[in-house]
Amino acid sequence: MAKPKLADVARVAGVSPTTVSRVLNSRGYLSQETREKVYGAMREINYRPNAIARSLQEQKTHLIGLVFPTVSNPFYGELAYRIESKLADAGYKVILCNSEDHPELEARYLDMLMGNQVDGLVTGAHSDVLALAPHLEAPLVTIDRITGGRYPNIRCDNFTGALQATESLIATGARRIVHFTSTVSEQNLRQQGYSKAMSAAGLEPEIVELGFRSSDGEHRQTINNFLDSEPTVEAVFASNDGYAAMALQWAYVRGKKVPEDFSVIGFDGTPAVRSLLPQLATVVQPFELMAERTVQLLLAAIDGAGSKRTDSDPSEDSPADHNLPVELYLGQTVKAQSKAE
Repeated sequence: MAKPKLADVARVAGVSPTTVSRVLNSRGYLSQETREKVYGAMREINYRPNAIARSLQEQKTHLIGLVFPTVSNPFYGELAYRIESKLADAGYKVILCNSEDHPELEARYLDMLMGNQVDGLVTGAHSDVLALAPHLEAPLVTIDRITGGRYPNIRCDNFTGALQATESLIATGARRIVHFTSTVSEQNLRQQGYSKAMSAAGLEPEIVELGFRSSDGEHRQTINNFLDSEPTVEAVFASNDGYAAMALQWAYVRGKKVPEDFSVIGFDGTPAVRSLLPQLATVVQPFELMAERTVQLLLAAIDGAGSKRTDSDPSEDSPADHNLPVELYLGQTVKAQSKAE
């Protein structure tokens, strides 16, 4: 059977094709009775408006491209879910791309998204393919980039969260506190916060790099090997909850008493992880606020009310950065603070 056309809707509804078009595009005054006739006819003959034709007419596709390393990571999965939900409320659909943090794949996704004429882009990828692209045909908002970039960047206050987490471990009396992180870098704000707290307390920072592209199995093996070889470690501050959970599992398997003998604090605090490990101490990111701010900035840029990019030096902290507050949740994996003498 041939697909029903706009003229078929008009015939069934008993109105002109022009009236059907006005209903579909919400143009001009139309009585509620007329609108109901048109929508009833559409349902009766199973008519669906041509989205491509409408996008050409409106010069909008109502599509947004989301590029994340992988939504299997609870942090990116949570953000993707909340951003998609808020965009749906605003009448937008999303094309979700998992770049696996490979620049070549990210570049191919960028070509595909531009080919589909998306109205805007959101990326949490760590490469510079999108974030430092000199000429993008659509507004872009980045998420949790380490360095300030040329586009609005939404992230939590990583430095303060790490500082507070490490200070809490120091306050328990722990002196050998190890930091597990994906990538060691002078621009890593969680690493900076940890190091600042340790140095301020006269303690030597110990940072173990696990590798951003390494598998979970490799991360677990590195953590186990390090902790097995360093029995005097008293506490761990991990740059994400996954690493924290691995350190916690190591302690349980080795018969360590948590938190009496061994304390652990993670970072992210996604609802999924907090549901599975409610006892885990962690720095909780403001996911709802991050998603809300991301969508607000993106839609403002699409509507022409916001800036698409700044000309700031990407090597410096940029005015485009939006640092949102975090909350430290101590749970049951950090022992009580030592009383002052």
